[in-house]
Amino acid sequence: MTEGTEQIPVPRGEEKAASRDGGELPRRRTRHGDTTELYDQLSELLRIRPRHLGETYQALREADRLLSALDEQLRAGARLPEPWRRPGP
Repeated sequence: MTEGTEQIPVPRGEEKAASRDGGELPRRRTRHGDTTELYDQLSELLRIRPRHLGETYQALREADRLLSALDEQLRAGARLPEPWRRPGP
């Protein structure tokens, strides 16, 4: 689990249904607000204009950490960040 993220257990009924269907058991779910928060933090960071090489390096490392955390949550089944969601028909 990535620092600053929280996971909640998958309800037992969903584990049983996946097991019954022969599907892969679901991983732990993440809280839905986390992906939007990570997306917002990453977006803000990428708007910064570093003043020197040290700040550039630090910003790139932090951006990599945030993008990795966002990717991990999305692969674990979390909802898309709000800016990426489309309204339904």
